[in-house]
Amino acid sequence: MVRGETDDAGARSCPWWRRRRVLRVPPSRWPARRALSAFLGAVGLFVIAVVVAFAVNLAVLRAQPEGPGQDWVGRLLGETGVLGADVLVVWVLLLFVWAVVGRWWWTVGLVLALVPVVVVAATEKLRQRNEPLYPSDLDFLSEPGFLLSMISPGTIVLVLLAVVLIVAAVGGGGELLTGRWRRRRARGRELAAVVAARVVVLMVTGVLVVQMGRFNESDNRWRDLYEARGAQWRPWSQAENYLWNSFVGGFLYNMPTDAMARPDGYSDEAMDELVARYSDLADEINVERHGSLADTNVVVVLSESFSDPTALEGLTLAEDPIPFTRELMAGTRSGSMIATGIGGGTANAEFEVLTGQSIGLMRPQMVVPYQMLVPNFASYPSLVGALGAEGHRAVAVHPFRSGMYKRQEVYDTFGFDTFVDEEALQFDDRTGANPYVDDASAFDEVLAQIEDSDAPLVTNLVTMQNHSPYGAKYDDPIGVELDPDLGVNDSLGRSIGDYARGLRHSDDALRDFIGALEESDEDTVVLFYGDHLPALYGETLRGINGDLAMHETPFFAWSNRGDNVPRSTGPVSSAFLLPYVFEAADAPVPPYLALLQAFRDEVGSVFQGRIVTPRGDVVGTDELSTRQARLLHDLRLVQYDATVGSRHATDALWPGSTGERD
Repeated sequence: MVRGETDDAGARSCPWWRRRRVLRVPPSRWPARRALSAFLGAVGLFVIAVVVAFAVNLAVLRAQPEGPGQDWVGRLLGETGVLGADVLVVWVLLLFVWAVVGRWWWTVGLVLALVPVVVVAATEKLRQRNEPLYPSDLDFLSEPGFLLSMISPGTIVLVLLAVVLIVAAVGGGGELLTGRWRRRRARGRELAAVVAARVVVLMVTGVLVVQMGRFNESDNRWRDLYEARGAQWRPWSQAENYLWNSFVGGFLYNMPTDAMARPDGYSDEAMDELVARYSDLADEINVERHGSLADTNVVVVLSESFSDPTALEGLTLAEDPIPFTRELMAGTRSGSMIATGIGGGTANAEFEVLTGQSIGLMRPQMVVPYQMLVPNFASYPSLVGALGAEGHRAVAVHPFRSGMYKRQEVYDTFGFDTFVDEEALQFDDRTGANPYVDDASAFDEVLAQIEDSDAPLVTNLVTMQNHSPYGAKYDDPIGVELDPDLGVNDSLGRSIGDYARGLRHSDDALRDFIGALEESDEDTVVLFYGDHLPALYGETLRGINGDLAMHETPFFAWSNRGDNVPRSTGPVSSAFLLPYVFEAADAPVPPYLALLQAFRDEVGSVFQGRIVTPRGDVVGTDELSTRQARLLHDLRLVQYDATVGSRHATDALWPGSTGERD
C-alpha cells in the first residue's frame, strides 16, 4: 500500500470508535498535526475553565447568606469583569495539570472532579459557620474525623461517588472514545520536541501558580489583574470579599501574608518610648493592688458555643438555661464578650484571650493565627509564658483531638507543660446521645490537675459538650416558642431546644465546679467565656437581632477568695479579657496589660475593622478622639512588634511572656 493511502478493508473491519485510527497520516504531517492538536487542546481547556469558573461561583455564591441576586452574572462579568480573571486562573491550573499528566481527558476529569468537592466544602462551611472557604482550611484534611463530624456521611458518600464517576466518565470515557492511548508514540526528534513543549508549559504555568500563592505580595500580577478588572477588597468582611470579588478572587485574597502591615513610626526608639509610657501607667494602677498571682491558680475556660439565648429577640424559652451562670455574673466582674465569629472561630477566641492580641488589627487574610502564625515561632507571648515565668505549671485541657487548629504545635509554642486531649483524659463521660465529652468531666479533669500539682497551675480548658450538631443530643429539649411572624420551621425550634438543654447541663457542671473551688484551700481565679453563638439560628433571627448581638456571649472573672466585686461591663472583645484576671486577683499588671486596660476602658474593642465603645456603640476609627487614636496606634505598634517586628519591647512590656523561665 502506498504511504498516505487508506486501508479500506482494515477500516471497515474495525469498530466505529477505532476506525479513524487505522487511517494513516504521512510522517511529514505529524509535527503539524501534533501542533494543531495541542492548540485545540488548549482552546478546549479554556472552554472548560469558563464552565468551571462560572459553575463554582454560581453554586458557592448563591449559598451566601446575602445572596448575589439575579444580577450576579452582569456584575461579575460586565460591571467588574473579575469572572474573566477567574477563568484565567482556572485555565492556568488546567494547563499546569495537563503538562504534568500529559493526557487531555484525564486532566479534564481530574479538575472537574474537584468541583463538587469545592462546592460542598464551601457551602457546608457557609451553612455551619457563616464564613467562606479559606486556603488555610486545607489543614483540616489531616483531621478526617473532624470533617466527618461536620458533614453527614451521606453527603460524603455522594461527593466521593461523584468524584469517581466524573474521573471515570470524563477521563476514562474520553480516552476510550478517542482511542488516545493507541495513538502512534512520538520518537526521536519529535519526542524531544513534545517533551520540550511540555517542560516549557510546565515551567511557565508553574511560575504563574507560584504567583497565585503570593497573591498578597507587592506587585503581584494576579492581584493587579483582579484589581484592573474591578475587584474591590473588603477587609472588614470576608463574606463580602467572596460575594463581590468572586469565589476564586476571595480565595486568592486569603493566601498567606505577613500578619500585620508595618505601622507608621515603628522603630526601636518608638518602642522604648512605649515601654516607658505604659510602665508608668502600670505603676499608677498597681498602687492600688495588694494581691498576687504568684501562688494563685488561674483557670481560663473557653466554653464551646456557650451563649444566652434568652437575650435574643424572636424566641422564648420555657426555662432559663443558665440560671447559675446568670446569678454568678451578677456578683462579680462580668459582661458580654464580643466573639470573633458566629458558629465558628473557637481557636481565634482562644488566641485573643491568651495573647491579648486583636485579630482585627491584623491583615484580613490572617483568618486563623493558630494555623497561620503561631506555629512559625519557637515561642509566642502569652499568659502561659508570663505565669510560667512566675513558677506556674501550664496545663491545656481539650477533650477532643489534639491536631485541631494545630493545637499541639501552638501549645508547645505557648509553653504549656502538659496537654490533656481526649486520649489522655481521666474523665470522659457523655450526657444523653451527645458524642462529645460533657462539661462535668472536663471540669473534673481540671480539678484533678489542680489537686495533683504542687506548683500553682495556669490551666486553659476548651470544652466540647455544646459543639454542633444540635437536634438529637438529648431526649428532653427545653421548650422553645418562636415568633410566628418570622416564618421559620419547627425543626429550628427543636434544634434550639436541644442546644438550650446542653447549656443547662453546662450550667449545672459550672455550679459544681465553682462549688468545689470554693471549698478548696488553694487560691484560684477563673476566667470563663463562651467562644461564639451557634450557627443554627438562621438569617431570619440574625436579621432581627443585628450583627453585634449575634456576636455577644457571657463572660466573667471570679475568685474563690470571696473578694469579688459586682461590676457589669459593656461589650468587650476577647482580646481585652486578661486584665479582668488580674483585677479578680487584685494583682499588679505588667505594662502590656496596662495598655489593654486603658484601651478597653477609654476606647473599647476592635471589631471587624471598627470600634465598639464601652457603651456598645459601633464607630469608625476615624471617629476617635486624639487620645483614643493614640491608644489605638500604640496598641498596633506593640502588636506589630510582637508578631512581625523585632520583638524589641515584648519582654519589657510583658515580662516572661515569651516563655523565658527564671
